[in-house]
Amino acid sequence: MISFGHKRAVRARRLGALPLISLIDVVFLLLIYFLVTSDFSQEERRLPSAVQTEGGGVRAVELQPQIIDVSADTGGLRFTIGQVVVRDQESLKGLLGRLPREPGVAVRADPDAPVRGVAMALQAAKDAGFEKRSYVPRAD
Repeated sequence: MISFGHKRAVRARRLGALPLISLIDVVFLLLIYFLVTSDFSQEERRLPSAVQTEGGGVRAVELQPQIIDVSADTGGLRFTIGQVVVRDQESLKGLLGRLPREPGVAVRADPDAPVRGVAMALQAAKDAGFEKRSYVPRAD
């Protein structure tokens, strides 16, 4: 005699069990889908516009920081900003006082320039009212 109750119990166990590997694959694929399709960037309306509508001129954030080149020669220290060359800290302070302060100042030194020249340039920038001051190594 064949027992039908035993086959039903085995079949019920087989039908009720979910394969976990397939479930893990589905969850993983959903996770990848949501990561790929989500937008992590700012919305375009929140981005600042590059076109100015009022005021004209250059905004402070568009200006480059002033670069002070420090070098040493036979006459002593030499501080250069663009084409202007000064030899002492007070002259450098006066020159920096006429420049816009928002973009900041960067000090660059020649390999043979003494450390005190860099310190003098940074102090002159501080005395002139520059909040953003930094030392940038020369890329030579």
